[in-house]
Amino acid sequence: MLGSCQDVSDVKENHDMPKQIHLSGFMMFSPASHIPLSWIHPDKKIVHRWYEPQYWESVANTLERGGFDMLFLGDSLHGGNTPDQIRYAIQFPVHDPVALVTYLSATVKKLGFAVTMSTTFSPVFSLARTLSTLDHLTQGRVGWNIVASFGTGEARNFGLDDLPPHDERYDRADEYMRACYALWDSWEDNAMVMDMGQQVFADPAMVHRVDFNGRWYKTQGPFTVVPSPRRRPFLFQAGRSERGKTFAAKHADGIFSVARGWRQMRTFCDDIAGRAERNGRDPMSIPILWAAAPLVASSEAQARERYDEIRSRIPLEASLAQMSAHWDIDLSKFDIDCSVSGLDVPGIKGLFEIYSKTDPDITLREIAKTYLSGGDRNPFVGTPTQVADAMQSFLEDGGGNGFQITPSYYAPEYYADLVELLVPVLKQRGIYRDNYVGTTLREHLTGKG
Repeated sequence: MLGSCQDVSDVKENHDMPKQIHLSGFMMFSPASHIPLSWIHPDKKIVHRWYEPQYWESVANTLERGGFDMLFLGDSLHGGNTPDQIRYAIQFPVHDPVALVTYLSATVKKLGFAVTMSTTFSPVFSLARTLSTLDHLTQGRVGWNIVASFGTGEARNFGLDDLPPHDERYDRADEYMRACYALWDSWEDNAMVMDMGQQVFADPAMVHRVDFNGRWYKTQGPFTVVPSPRRRPFLFQAGRSERGKTFAAKHADGIFSVARGWRQMRTFCDDIAGRAERNGRDPMSIPILWAAAPLVASSEAQARERYDEIRSRIPLEASLAQMSAHWDIDLSKFDIDCSVSGLDVPGIKGLFEIYSKTDPDITLREIAKTYLSGGDRNPFVGTPTQVADAMQSFLEDGGGNGFQITPSYYAPEYYADLVELLVPVLKQRGIYRDNYVGTTLREHLTGKG
């Protein structure tokens, strides 16, 4: 069966053509990612040491054992703006994901990684340099989740009074990407000669200044990192706003999105396809991964019992604090039984609009109840066969290529359950890889080097 925000009747049976499913783990370098209080272990004696390397080694090794494409690390540059966000660890505290990827990439050899970095607060030369270095160190297993930032708290942490307006942030991000491309492409092929006899490291005629002079960003060059065989990381984007989708269709190699059911998925995929074609791109070349939080157990009753237990332990105020963090608005000031229609959300508009555009009369209380279990993340609940049925149907009917999976309980055990229970069923159906066939993140996701 499906989680409470999904209706079994909403899943169509259409398994004629097996579709390969991609799986990715989604976490933050934080006590919990998107599901409140998921840092609490059922055995209260076990301390959740999310800040220690052994914890993350366990997660990465499990994901690699299960053939996951990557560990996708979200990030937030602010948090703890309300007492409840601090009390319940609502995406707070958050450590630096770049440092974590650098460490983990040496502990596993196949698993890819995606790291979230902001175009609004990262100097363009510095970010391009960091990602190129990671591309070398991971041998092509790194991706960049491009964000333009959303929280006023982020601006104030970086010495600004406020963020630029939403659409301007994307205008800036578009220029930012052009500056990154200029830096990454400033070395010609074979510029690094390494001729010891002639004592020539690189041909000066093949290493160029970029002299990028945009409205918001300027960088001179030459770039100080030698190009990797790939030249740039795999680029992700997750915006659902109109500007976010336009940006993704232009720049993204892969897209991460949220949808409440396969119909929203289909609408989004068709929209992205049209935008990609208008940018001269093949929509089929852009993999789309959907947020999900599947919960599997050997029996449906056991899965439902655990699902209900997770929901029951999360106070409503923790869910509202999560929504406040995502939407960048203090919801404690509002009547939670009033409709959200007309609510001005300055934060992540996509995480608001998947509710408000579907049901303008929905209340904050009703949304908060779905947030209790990651309601924007398709919480498939049931036996491995039931969950595999639902995931397969959603992709066949809604489109897309796989799922970005957030743990709803202690991550090392959560992912181990998926690898041991769900992955074998997907493999038996011929819709999931038996082994990695390539070595880079691009090969994992697209089959191309």
